[in-house]
Amino acid sequence: MVKSEHGDANIFNISQPELYRCQVIHYHNRLSRLYIAVYKGDNRQAPALFYLLFSDVGYFDCPTTWQGASFMIAPSDDCIQLMLDTGLIGQAILRFPNAYASITDHLRLYVGETSSDRNVRIIANSANMVHELPDNLT
Repeated sequence: MVKSEHGDANIFNISQPELYRCQVIHYHNRLSRLYIAVYKGDNRQAPALFYLLFSDVGYFDCPTTWQGASFMIAPSDDCIQLMLDTGLIGQAILRFPNAYASITDHLRLYVGETSSDRNVRIIANSANMVHELPDNLT
Protein backbone atom coordinates (compact mmCIF):
# COMPACT_ATOMS: atom_id res chain seq x y z
CA MET A 1 0.00 0.00 0.00
CA VAL A 2 1.23 3.46 -0.90
CA LYS A 3 1.43 5.99 1.92
CA SER A 4 -0.56 9.16 1.27
CA GLU A 5 -0.24 11.55 4.21
CA HIS A 6 1.82 14.74 4.29
CA GLY A 7 5.17 13.97 5.89
CA ASP A 8 5.17 10.26 4.93
CA ALA A 9 8.58 8.96 3.80
CA ASN A 10 9.45 6.14 1.36
CA ILE A 11 5.80 6.13 0.30
CA PHE A 12 6.18 3.15 -2.07
CA ASN A 13 7.87 1.03 0.65
CA ILE A 14 10.79 0.17 -1.62
CA SER A 15 13.56 -1.69 0.14
CA GLN A 16 16.95 -0.09 -0.58
CA PRO A 17 15.50 2.59 -2.91
CA GLU A 18 18.99 3.96 -3.66
CA LEU A 19 19.67 0.85 -5.79
CA TYR A 20 16.90 1.71 -8.25
CA ARG A 21 16.93 3.96 -11.30
CA CYS A 22 13.89 5.94 -12.44
CA GLN A 23 13.08 7.16 -15.93
CA VAL A 24 10.19 9.32 -17.10
CA ILE A 25 8.53 7.37 -19.88
CA HIS A 26 5.30 9.27 -20.55
CA TYR A 27 3.31 12.32 -19.57
CA HIS A 28 -0.31 12.21 -20.70
CA ASN A 29 -1.28 15.89 -20.79
CA ARG A 30 -5.03 15.40 -21.35
CA LEU A 31 -5.27 13.14 -18.29
CA SER A 32 -2.47 14.81 -16.32
CA ARG A 33 -0.75 11.50 -15.67
CA LEU A 34 2.99 11.00 -15.30
CA TYR A 35 4.46 7.53 -15.77
CA ILE A 36 7.92 6.68 -14.40
CA ALA A 37 9.61 3.34 -15.08
CA VAL A 38 11.71 1.89 -12.25
CA TYR A 39 14.71 -0.36 -12.92
CA LYS A 40 17.10 -2.07 -10.55
CA GLY A 41 20.81 -1.55 -11.20
CA ASP A 42 22.54 -0.11 -14.23
CA ASN A 43 21.47 -2.65 -16.86
CA ARG A 44 19.88 -0.44 -19.55
CA GLN A 45 18.56 -3.50 -21.43
CA ALA A 46 16.57 -4.97 -18.52
CA PRO A 47 12.82 -4.40 -18.49
CA ALA A 48 11.29 -2.12 -15.87
CA LEU A 49 10.43 -3.87 -12.61
CA PHE A 50 7.41 -1.66 -12.03
CA TYR A 51 6.06 1.82 -12.77
CA LEU A 52 5.12 4.82 -10.68
CA LEU A 53 1.95 6.59 -11.75
CA PHE A 54 1.30 10.14 -10.58
CA SER A 55 -2.28 11.28 -11.29
CA ASP A 56 -3.77 14.76 -11.66
CA VAL A 57 -0.31 16.26 -12.06
CA GLY A 58 -0.13 20.04 -11.84
CA TYR A 59 3.65 20.39 -11.94
CA PHE A 60 6.78 18.30 -12.21
CA ASP A 61 10.46 19.16 -12.11
CA CYS A 62 12.80 16.27 -12.77
CA PRO A 63 15.45 15.02 -15.15
CA THR A 64 14.39 12.32 -17.59
CA THR A 65 16.34 9.73 -15.61
CA TRP A 66 17.86 9.62 -12.12
CA GLN A 67 19.23 7.24 -9.50
CA GLY A 68 17.04 6.62 -6.45
CA ALA A 69 13.40 5.64 -5.96
CA SER A 70 12.62 6.99 -2.50
CA PHE A 71 9.70 9.41 -2.54
CA MET A 72 8.24 11.32 0.36
CA ILE A 73 5.26 13.62 0.70
CA ALA A 74 6.38 17.09 1.72
CA PRO A 75 4.50 19.13 4.33
CA SER A 76 1.50 20.97 2.93
CA ASP A 77 3.19 24.37 3.46
CA ASP A 78 6.01 23.27 1.12
CA CYS A 79 3.41 22.32 -1.50
CA ILE A 80 1.72 25.73 -1.23
CA GLN A 81 5.08 27.51 -1.43
CA LEU A 82 6.06 25.67 -4.61
CA MET A 83 2.65 26.44 -6.10
CA LEU A 84 3.20 30.12 -5.29
CA ASP A 85 6.75 30.04 -6.68
CA THR A 86 5.62 28.48 -9.95
CA GLY A 87 2.50 30.62 -10.39
CA LEU A 88 0.02 27.76 -10.01
CA ILE A 89 -1.75 29.86 -7.38
CA GLY A 90 -1.59 33.58 -6.70
CA GLN A 91 -0.28 35.53 -3.73
CA ALA A 92 -3.86 36.48 -2.77
CA ILE A 93 -4.21 33.05 -1.15
CA LEU A 94 -1.88 34.23 1.61
CA ARG A 95 -4.55 36.62 2.86
CA PHE A 96 -6.69 33.62 3.77
CA PRO A 97 -4.41 31.17 5.63
CA ASN A 98 -7.11 28.52 6.02
CA ALA A 99 -8.30 28.81 2.43
CA TYR A 100 -5.49 26.68 1.04
CA ALA A 101 -6.45 23.71 3.19
CA SER A 102 -8.84 22.59 0.48
CA ILE A 103 -5.98 22.76 -2.05
CA THR A 104 -3.69 20.54 0.00
CA ASP A 105 -6.56 18.12 0.71
CA HIS A 106 -6.40 17.27 -3.00
CA LEU A 107 -2.77 17.95 -3.94
CA ARG A 108 0.51 16.77 -2.53
CA LEU A 109 4.11 17.65 -3.21
CA TYR A 110 5.97 14.41 -3.86
CA VAL A 111 9.73 14.74 -3.44
CA GLY A 112 12.03 12.09 -4.83
CA GLU A 113 15.49 11.80 -3.35
CA THR A 114 18.18 11.31 -5.99
CA SER A 115 21.88 10.58 -5.94
CA SER A 116 22.52 14.18 -7.06
CA ASP A 117 21.93 17.45 -5.22
CA ARG A 118 18.69 18.03 -7.10
CA ASN A 119 15.52 16.37 -5.86
CA VAL A 120 12.56 15.42 -8.04
CA ARG A 121 9.42 17.47 -7.31
CA ILE A 122 5.93 16.50 -8.45
CA ILE A 123 2.67 18.17 -7.45
CA ALA A 124 -0.13 15.65 -7.96
CA ASN A 125 -3.29 14.30 -6.40
CA SER A 126 -2.06 10.75 -5.96
CA ALA A 127 0.77 8.32 -6.59
CA ASN A 128 0.57 4.58 -7.19
CA MET A 129 2.87 1.70 -7.98
CA VAL A 130 1.67 -0.28 -10.99
CA HIS A 131 3.11 -3.37 -12.64
CA GLU A 132 1.71 -2.88 -16.13
CA LEU A 133 1.22 0.10 -18.39
CA PRO A 134 -2.04 0.82 -20.22
CA ASP A 135 -2.13 -0.75 -23.69
CA ASN A 136 -1.91 2.62 -25.42
CA LEU A 137 1.53 3.25 -23.80
CA THR A 138 3.23 -0.03 -24.67
